[in-house]
Amino acid sequence: METASSGKEISRYLDKLDVHINNVLTERANLGARINRVEMIENRVLEQEIIAKRILSENEDADMEKVIIDLQTQESVHRAAMAVGARVIQPSLLDFLR
Repeated sequence: METASSGKEISRYLDKLDVHINNVLTERANLGARINRVEMIENRVLEQEIIAKRILSENEDADMEKVIIDLQTQESVHRAAMAVGARVIQPSLLDFLR
């Protein structure tokens, strides 16, 4: 009799153990799915960061050759304007005497 009752108790405990093992496996599967989603989101964020940096670079980086040519052109125009101004407004001795 004791053996039959012990066998039933063991069977009942094994059934409980199976339920707990199944619960652990279910939670591990849920956790794995969450980890996959987090990794996918992380990859998307990294891709968006790369795209944002590329767009920012395209918008804000200067073409050095164009900048230098523009600067030289502006300097030439400035010098020419100063030379014309100096010729037009030449102070004479009469200007000082007035």
